[in-house]
Amino acid sequence: MGAGQRTGKLPVNLREEKRLRAAVHGVLAFIGLVLLGAGLALLSGVTQGGHPGASPALVMVQPLSDSARPDGARPRPGLTARPGARPDPDRGEEPPPPSEPPRHEGRPRRGEGKAARLAIVIDDIGHTVEAVRPFVGLGYPLTFSVLPDVPHARESAALIHEAGREYIIHLPMQPFDYPRENPGSYPLLLSQGMEETARRMRAYMDALPLASGASNHMGSAYTYDADRMQVVQTVLAERHLFFLNSKTSATPVPEQVARRWGYPYLERDVFLDHDLSEAAIERAFQQAVRQARRAGHAIAIGHPHPQTWRVLRRNLPRLAREGVQPISLSTLLGR
Repeated sequence: MGAGQRTGKLPVNLREEKRLRAAVHGVLAFIGLVLLGAGLALLSGVTQGGHPGASPALVMVQPLSDSARPDGARPRPGLTARPGARPDPDRGEEPPPPSEPPRHEGRPRRGEGKAARLAIVIDDIGHTVEAVRPFVGLGYPLTFSVLPDVPHARESAALIHEAGREYIIHLPMQPFDYPRENPGSYPLLLSQGMEETARRMRAYMDALPLASGASNHMGSAYTYDADRMQVVQTVLAERHLFFLNSKTSATPVPEQVARRWGYPYLERDVFLDHDLSEAAIERAFQQAVRQARRAGHAIAIGHPHPQTWRVLRRNLPRLAREGVQPISLSTLLGR
């Protein structure tokens, strides 16, 4: 066959071949872009809750059923608990946990622009009516702590209430050196069971029905017992009474019980008349004033001694000039 003869096939033009390759490359690039976009859209939908286009703020988590919880654990009661419901210690019931961590009732915050506040408690009331009259006559909102098992407890409480003042129950509790140190004829003792503890608590409250709270008389040993202090504060809370810790010992138990269950609680800051000289009582009173100014409030405890009354008579009228407001315990708690 000669060089100029045809072979039966048409020769491919090089220019057309280049155009064909460019077209194929363009189609492949377009397909790649489409696949990349689809992949990115799918990935975005997964990060937004599994539904393309869903907003992350609308993602919802289905709570576990009780049967699916580990070890059969059930959710603790919260705000749906029946208002005012309190456990019954006589039936061995345990108090429900609070719906949120309770505020430390013994340390109410100082409000902006308010004067420092000083609450003064006069302990051991009820041995005689005559002892309480001078303190009521001072005309200031003192709080009186009445022993429930002494001869003139009810008469003294009636006098305090008629004068428009507040009283609390001074709960007789076992001290470390019991029985050499005797808290009273009808005290709370560590040897008593929980039912007896609750029964005596309710007897105290029935004897002094207008009390707004309670505090411990002695009790250096008793206040270390967490189970009994839980019964005490639970029974008080049944009638919406607070607990004032006189702090006759350094135990944190009463505060821990109050924090755990959300019970209203206060603590003593200063003892006014541990030393019965008027000079010492005066120094203690000024210490309480400084504490009130520093922290916004303070609680001082004294007793119905003539020396204590004279110091209060001199100093209470000066508090307003010093920017300190005398108040009751209930007012300090915001009640």
